[in-house]
Order: sequence, then structure tokens, then C-alpha cells
Amino acid sequence: MVSSTVKFNQELGTELHPSPKLVVALLLILALIISLSGDDWLGPAGWSKVMPFALLLYVAAGIIWILDDWRPQWSRWGSVVVLVMTVDLGLMWLDMPGFLAAIAFPIVLAAALLGVPAAIITTTAQTILLLLLTSYIPLEATTSTILTLLLAIWVILGLMYFVYHPVNEIIEWSWEHYENAQNLLEEARDRKVELAQTLDALALANRELVLLNERVATMRLIAEEAQKAKTAFVAKVSHEFRTPLNMIIGLTDILLEKPEVVYGNTLPEPLLEDLKIVHRNCEHLSSMVNDVLDLSQTELGRLTLHREWVDLGQEINAAVTVVRPLLEKKELGLQVNIPEDLPQVYCDRTRIRQVILNLVSNASRYTQTGGIIVSANQQNRYVAVSVADTGPGIAPDDVEKIFDPFFQAGNNLWRDQGGSGLGLSISKQFVERHEGEIWLESEPGVGSTFSFKIPISLLSPSTARPGRWIDNDWVFRERTAWPKVPTLPYKQRVVLCDETGNLHALFAGYGDEIEFIDTKNLAQASEAVQDFPAHAVILNSEPAANLALMIDQARQQIPDTPVIGCSLPIRVDHTLKTGAIGRLIKPVRQADLEEVLQTIETPVKRVLVVDDNPDVLQLFKRMLHIYNEAWEVVLAANGEEALQQLHTHPPDLVLLDIILPDVNGWQILEQKERDEATRDIPVIVVSAEDLVEQATSDLLVASMGEGLSVNQVMRCSLQLSKLLFEPG
Repeated sequence: MVSSTVKFNQELGTELHPSPKLVVALLLILALIISLSGDDWLGPAGWSKVMPFALLLYVAAGIIWILDDWRPQWSRWGSVVVLVMTVDLGLMWLDMPGFLAAIAFPIVLAAALLGVPAAIITTTAQTILLLLLTSYIPLEATTSTILTLLLAIWVILGLMYFVYHPVNEIIEWSWEHYENAQNLLEEARDRKVELAQTLDALALANRELVLLNERVATMRLIAEEAQKAKTAFVAKVSHEFRTPLNMIIGLTDILLEKPEVVYGNTLPEPLLEDLKIVHRNCEHLSSMVNDVLDLSQTELGRLTLHREWVDLGQEINAAVTVVRPLLEKKELGLQVNIPEDLPQVYCDRTRIRQVILNLVSNASRYTQTGGIIVSANQQNRYVAVSVADTGPGIAPDDVEKIFDPFFQAGNNLWRDQGGSGLGLSISKQFVERHEGEIWLESEPGVGSTFSFKIPISLLSPSTARPGRWIDNDWVFRERTAWPKVPTLPYKQRVVLCDETGNLHALFAGYGDEIEFIDTKNLAQASEAVQDFPAHAVILNSEPAANLALMIDQARQQIPDTPVIGCSLPIRVDHTLKTGAIGRLIKPVRQADLEEVLQTIETPVKRVLVVDDNPDVLQLFKRMLHIYNEAWEVVLAANGEEALQQLHTHPPDLVLLDIILPDVNGWQILEQKERDEATRDIPVIVVSAEDLVEQATSDLLVASMGEGLSVNQVMRCSLQLSKLLFEPG
């Protein structure tokens, strides 16, 4: 630091101090004056002294000039020394007291060229030399002259100090700020390097982000294709499920309702009881197939629960009734422990019934000796149900995986019982959807206990206990029992204004979360809002051209409630668009078939049944004969046979399946409509798929009172765009 400071001072001094070349010029001028005027001052005899002195000045001037380009510092010191020697030699050699007048000049030159320290050194040297040269000063003026000269040179030194001291301070201040500037410059360079590195990292991250976006887009396409494949797969599987279910439900329905028509006499009572159990289980399986179809049309986790107050005791007894014949056949014990004061639970009856039935069925299937115990009890705000068995138990390694889809425990006995491994996984989803919990406790060789609990009513957000507001002297006793009065769940209220009543049917699946008030016109909607404050009013207009006028009128009549406008058309039955008079969804019951047949106005003598399943053909033939024994029933196993029958022996009625191996049902209907001879033949479509198109709205309009501000428009737009981009 010191060396750098000195170097900087030297460099700065070089810029601030005058050049020694000025001294060279003065020496040359002085040498020239002495050379020309030496005779006048010393006479002819002094020429021998003047010329060497002048020559010495010329040589000194040349040396100083050369040193200034090679060693500037030496040149400056040389200038001061030469000037001092010039004054002293002029006094000593030339014996000219006039040189004493220039004795202060070297001090000034030293301060100017080298600074105050050099001036102090020069002054000290001049003082010593002056004292040594007293013999060359005239005797009459020796004392006064010496004192005057000494005082003069030291006064000049003081003046030089006061002149150049601020300059030194400026130099130091400049150097300090120069160092700070250098540090800041280095820091700025480091930050520039870091910024460049950060930019490179951002560029790399951006490239990786682009690649990830491309991969996400690819994955999204794959997911969409998988979703389409899943939907097609579910539709195909549901058709395969519904066809055998149609056979079982149809035959058991005939056997239970009219056994004498088929067999000529009544069936034994135990057989009828068994048939009722078969029929009940098939009905439950059919409802579950419908649920799978509904789930295939929605995103995962968007299952709508239809909650109601349910007596779990009745559901448990119903599930036990289903499995009781199996338990009696295997000679297993059964114990049901349900307290009489078990509160009702606000839940989805179908989903919880499936959970209970699944647990009880598993326990009865996998238990070979002993029995099962089904119990229920209240635990604070929950109702817990447990099913314990004395079966083989489950290994500890399998307990954590038992609720995974398609997982079956490693025990061979469990594998031998069959099953898809989906029952417990679906049960877990249903319980968690109710904000509940399901778990397993098992010990190999002893048995297993499956338990679940669900809240009695919808859980409200937790709030702070009132203890912090009670005085310290009070004794707080926590409640040991909760009131039996059920807590009604909070629902948002929406008023529907639709002349056709279509909205209420479309929104029925959201009735568990939202309370809908159905009205037919704006007057009823306005009255409903006054009686029951609502979160929103939804208007439906078909066609959409009338929607703007309806919203404008609604804003005036209902100024304090948001008005949402949409254009949802009535769902169109695809069968009606193709010329069919009705449709039946498998499994088809006798009552459903008779209800559709009663709508036919033309006389019927000959009926054509088209289906690729021979069992289904026989079932429909029997069901049609039960309805009318006089009818002639013709069977066709594929589309080609159906078209041939239509053209050769036109029937009076056609029961047509949609999915056929060669020509499907839609193609048969299309060809029938082209032929005038067969165009008027009534057709009833029979399918395992829902043939009703889903309704969609082309626009959505929102308004309220005096209108929406700019802030409301922006916030609504952002929230709406976010919702529209969400899947499902």
C-alpha cells in the first residue's frame, strides 16, 4: 500500500509540478548572460573564471535535460543541486555577492519540483553553506546579511509549506478516493462476471424449460390418447358386463314376478328367497356398472356424492343379509353389535353401502373357521364401523399395500378366492371422499379387522376453544357427550331460471354441494331471491339470442345478486335422431320393456329381435311372450340377417342392439330410413351404452346490478380463464 501510494504521489507530482526543463532554460540564459557580461563584472582578468563557470552551467543543463527523459526524479534533484551550486560557486569562485539574492530560489524550486520535504532539506543545506561562506560576504554587512538571509530562506520555506501542504492533502484525498474507485471497479467487474454467469445459467435453464415443455406437451397428448382409450375400454367392458347382467336380472325378474307363466306352477319358497338374493346382488352390481360409466366421463377425484341422512345400522343389516347364506353354508358364526342410539350419518348411501358390503363379503369369503363380528359405535363426531374375522390374516409386509389397486395379499388362500383387487381400493377412495379414514389390523393365523370411520355430518373448520376468554377463577369442564341433534351441512344456494326445467335436471349431480331453487321465469326467480338470499342466479336461454335481453331484465329486478347467463340446450337422445321411437338400457327389466311397448300405437303381430348374443335373444323372446303370447318373435343374430328380415318379411316392431359384429345398429337404422317400405316400422334400440348426448353451452355471460367495474372485469376474466384451462 505504501509503495503504491508513493508511486501514485510520484505520478501525480509529475503532473502537478513544473518540468525541470524550465530550470535548464534558466541555466542556459544565466550562462549566456555571464558569458557576455563577464568582462563588465570582473574585467579582462576574470575571463578565465567566467568561461569555465558558464561552461559548467551548459554541461549541467545538458545533463538535467537528458535525465528528465530517462530519470525524471534524478533530473529534479539535479536541478535543485545545480541551482544551489550555482549560487554558492558564483559567490565563491566569481566573488560576486550579488548571487546571494538568488539564495532562496533553490528552496522555491525544490518545493515546486519535489515537494515540501525536499524544500526542508534544501533550506537546511543552504543554511549550512551560508554559514560556511561567511568569509565571502563583505565584512561590513556580514552579521546583518547572514541573519537577513537566514530569516529569508526559512520564511520562504514556511510560505512553501503553506502553499504546498493543501496540495499534499489533495493528493492523499485523491489517492483514497482512487483506491475506493478501484475497489468499486473490481467489485463491478466481479458482479459483471456473476451476471454473465447468471445469464448463461438462465439461458441453460430456459433451454431445459423449453425441452420440458415439449415433453409435457408430448405427455399431455399421450394422456389424452390414454383418456380416449380408457373411455373406449370402459364402454366396451360395460357392454360386456351389462349383457350377462341383463340375462341374470331378466330371468330372475321373470322367475320372481311370474313363475307360473314360464313353468306352469309356483316355485318353492326357499328357491324364491335365493333368487331374491341373486336379484338383489345383480341389481347392486348393475348400479356399480353405471357408476363406473359415470366415472369414466369425469376426471379423477370429481366424483359427486349424493349425501343424505342414513341409518348405518340398516345398511349393516342389509349387507349381513346378503352374505348370511354363505356364512351358513360354511358354518361360520356371525355377531352384529350395533347400539340402539347409533346416530344417523350424513353420507352417500350407495357408496357407504358398497364399503360395508365389500368388507363383510371379504370377511365371509376368506374365513374358513370361526366367524365374523360386525360392530359400529360412535367416536366423538365420527361413527366407526369394524369387521373382524378369524381368517388367515395378512402378513405385515402386505398390510401397507392392501389398499393399493389390483393388490392381493401373498397368502395362497387369498389368491384362491379370486377377485380383481379393486374392492378395498375403491372403498378407501369412498371413505376418504367422505373425509373419513379406513385402516387394517391383522395378525397372521389369528384374523383381520378392517375398520373405517366417517363424520356424522360435514366437518366444519376448527375454531379456537373458548378457554382463552374465560376468567382464571372459572372451572372449565369439557363436554363429555355431544348433542344428538344432527348438524345440517352448509350449502351454497343458486336460483335457476329456466322455462324448460332443463337446468335442474342437468345440475342434479351437484345437489350434494349446492342447493338449487328451480324457477320458470324472472318473476319467480326474483321472488325466490327475496325469500332466500342466493349466491347467484343462473339464466338459461335457448336460443342464445334472447340471453342479453333476459340478463338486462334480471339485473333490474335482482340488482344485488350476480346473474350468470348460459345457453344449455335440452339433451338430445341420439336414438330419436335416427328414427327410433325409444331406447332401453341393459340390463332390461320386464317392467321397463312393458313400459316402452305400451307406447306403440300401431298393432303388432310380428316382432324382430336383433342381438349377437343368443342368450339375450332367448331372454327377449320369453319376455315378449310374457307380455303377449300371440306375438310372433323372429330372432336375428347379426345385422345382415336383420336387414334380410326387414326386406323379405317386414316386422311390426324391431328390438335392435347397437353393437353388432358386422353391420351395427346405426347402419341398420340408416338403411331402414332410406327404404319407404321399412321407414314406418317402429324400432326400439337396446344398448348397454347411454345414448344421450351431453349438453354444452356456447357462451357464458356474467353481470350484476349497475354493471361490472374495470377491476371486476379484470378479476373475473383472470379467474374464469384459470377455471376454463383446468381439465374437466
